[in-house]
Amino acid sequence: MLLSFLKEYLHHPAMTGALAPSSAHLARRMAAQIDFDRAHCLVEYGPGTGVFTDVLIRQRRPGTVVVAIEANPAFCRLLRARYSGVPHVHIIHGSAGRAGECLRQLGLPAADYVVSGLPFASLPRQVSRQILGTTRRLLRPGGKLVLFQYTTRKKKLFDECFTLCRQSRVLLNFPPAFVLTYAARHEAEATA
Repeated sequence: MLLSFLKEYLHHPAMTGALAPSSAHLARRMAAQIDFDRAHCLVEYGPGTGVFTDVLIRQRRPGTVVVAIEANPAFCRLLRARYSGVPHVHIIHGSAGRAGECLRQLGLPAADYVVSGLPFASLPRQVSRQILGTTRRLLRPGGKLVLFQYTTRKKKLFDECFTLCRQSRVLLNFPPAFVLTYAARHEAEATA
């Protein structure tokens, strides 16, 4: 898995965003932000090789839907092969900016949590804004965005649509990462 991840990073560095898959420590810290007892729909952006996806599937309640949206075709094929036949798991090849359309096509009204491993630091600002705006609209009231980033340079961008609830640092990851948990801001509040 490490070799396939490195290969994809070398071919698509901006899309992959890291030299190695996320650590189990980072996955556990991300999952700790989720109330699995109340979650009916979990959406994951940029699952890569499935480090977070494995944790989401393992900790979810029976019947909770997991929708993983991956832009990299090689990672998408890997994930589809791994989760083929797993109930209520949908692997979508596409852009996180179209997550709302993906949920509608699956007959899902909204997400309780969006978990993201997208490299916002390397994404164009317009793409980041589209993804974050889409995320705010698809989260149900009380829903949360849980993401990790290697730098906090883009926090002002996240603040346009979300309110920071919690921030922590995971040193046992390569490279060390920040885990950021956000609540969606109300529409009027976001445009004020």
